[in-house]
Amino acid sequence: MTISDQIRTAVSNVGRRKLRSALASLGVVVGTLTIVIMVSLAAGVRQQINRQFASIGLDRLTVTPTGSGRGGFGPPRFDSGGFDPGSSRKKIITAQDVARWKQSSGVMRIIPEVNLPGSVGLELKWNGTNQAVRMSSAEPMGGNFFQEPPEPVAGSLELPESGGIILSQGTAQAFGISSNDFAGIIGRSVETILRTSRGETQSYPLRVQGISQERARNIQVSIADRIAMKNWWFNSTNTLEREGYDFVIIRSTDVTHAIALTAQFRKEGFNVQSLEIVVEVANRIVTAITVMFTLIGSIALLVATIGIANTMVMAIYERTREIGILKAMGASKFSIVGVVLRECGLLAVAGILVGLLITFGVRAFLGLHYPGFAFELTGLWIGRGAGIAFCGAISGALYPAWLAARKDPIDALAYE
Repeated sequence: MTISDQIRTAVSNVGRRKLRSALASLGVVVGTLTIVIMVSLAAGVRQQINRQFASIGLDRLTVTPTGSGRGGFGPPRFDSGGFDPGSSRKKIITAQDVARWKQSSGVMRIIPEVNLPGSVGLELKWNGTNQAVRMSSAEPMGGNFFQEPPEPVAGSLELPESGGIILSQGTAQAFGISSNDFAGIIGRSVETILRTSRGETQSYPLRVQGISQERARNIQVSIADRIAMKNWWFNSTNTLEREGYDFVIIRSTDVTHAIALTAQFRKEGFNVQSLEIVVEVANRIVTAITVMFTLIGSIALLVATIGIANTMVMAIYERTREIGILKAMGASKFSIVGVVLRECGLLAVAGILVGLLITFGVRAFLGLHYPGFAFELTGLWIGRGAGIAFCGAISGALYPAWLAARKDPIDALAYE
């Protein structure tokens, strides 16, 4: 038999039992759908995760000294205790380190931070009225990796090296200042007061640089003034020289430089925290989900393969006399195998095409009604899904093909 004869015979056999052929192809449809859709969903989730993390600062690093006893993720809190005279840091972050890092390639902005102890009594004095406040980071995003930076409602959120203060909207309103009057207090002087448990106080006159949209009663103070406050609190003149900065926030020019800087700082012996760690963990989880989805799709294809094998075995028994006639006319074993495999291939191709059409329909529906839905249909996984489905279907036809090829023509002709 020529190849064209084998194809015509296979097409004829498939069309002879239309319902049975359709049911056999249905298994391939389900298997193809399962693999392509589920893996596309997992790929979409991965991209969504990466986009979300990139939008909140994949290019931001927090460098902390080693041996500081800090745990967890993200920079230290400003009320977490700060400098402890009895603590021992194995490697401190010095002013020289910060100056050197400013010259590093890929560093766009560097902000050293100094914590005040949680026991500090902090007040703000305005027009003869005192209000208790809390110190927050000089970097708008300094306290939380997952917090969007606040917007200014008046002035600027950029602090000078010394003498500057930023008030939150909640702090300004606590003094009875309405939002319409926020612009009027920019540039005016306020007093920041530190109070000990024994009643001792020390005040620092600071100039208002801006007001943030935060509702809590927070203030942000220039780094030089925080160092001076810390020195007064511990009755010392060199806390920075002895203990260094509590942490440093670094904004890199892009994610690639952030990864390189992370390796550099860790090589120097510092702790580095970044969203890269979270992204890596999230991607591992998505990879595990992808593998799970692929296994589910593979099980569906296995069921489809068994269904095709069962369909083809039944077809072989029904066409035993026909196979005997073909062999009596000189058809070789390879020709019989070719007919069976081509017949199975037609079922597989039909199932794959229908499965892919449904997949594209699902994608179009989701894109129309749920624009933000995570569904990433790639040519790679379309090809993989189609290839896996086709190979699975063909493997289901190997035994029926072997069964048909080994039939004795005399026995096949006498079969009732």
